[in-house]
Amino acid sequence: MTAGQLTTLALAGESLLAVGAVAWIRWRALPAAWADGSRALAVLVGLAAAAVLVAVNLALLCRAPDVPGVRSVRRLYRDTLRPLFATVGLRDVAVISVAAGVGEELLFRGALQAEAGLATASVVFGLLHIGGRDTEVFGAWVMVMGAGLGWLAVVTGGLLAPIVAHSVYDAAAIAYCRWGPVCRAVRRLDAPGRRDAVTGAGEGG
Repeated sequence: MTAGQLTTLALAGESLLAVGAVAWIRWRALPAAWADGSRALAVLVGLAAAAVLVAVNLALLCRAPDVPGVRSVRRLYRDTLRPLFATVGLRDVAVISVAAGVGEELLFRGALQAEAGLATASVVFGLLHIGGRDTEVFGAWVMVMGAGLGWLAVVTGGLLAPIVAHSVYDAAAIAYCRWGPVCRAVRRLDAPGRRDAVTGAGEGG
């Protein structure tokens, strides 16, 4: 898939989510606002939250102990995400990230959280990011992120902070996949003689 095709697909999909979310919010007359107070403060809170999420994600990828669950996240990054975003440019990163931030936050925090609560919205958000074998830990991490984004919506009284946090986090994550160095923990995934933390079996030897 080319960068242009990926961007078009992401924009189309997230636009559908946004339209569906707005229709849901209006149909159910759900409370929805940008922020309860200063929008500038909501943006700053969103930026700070994004910085925390980026730092935790980088620590998980490069610093966490080499246990099977963490290893699955590293393999997902190396084998799926890095190749997926290998040819994107800055414009693609911006479009994909903003589209995801707006579309997914309108749906999960603006509609689903308002309808069913923070816990339900966070769990569904994480489950929908599980794409097959060895993505369960990634899905659990996304649930945690969803809870954090939902909390931002609650404390700021609107969707602006979680939209900013989501968009900036996605932009940083995609940019790292595209241009960031492959950290030592990822390079060592298939190192000869490395032993599985659970079974004790050697790999790559």
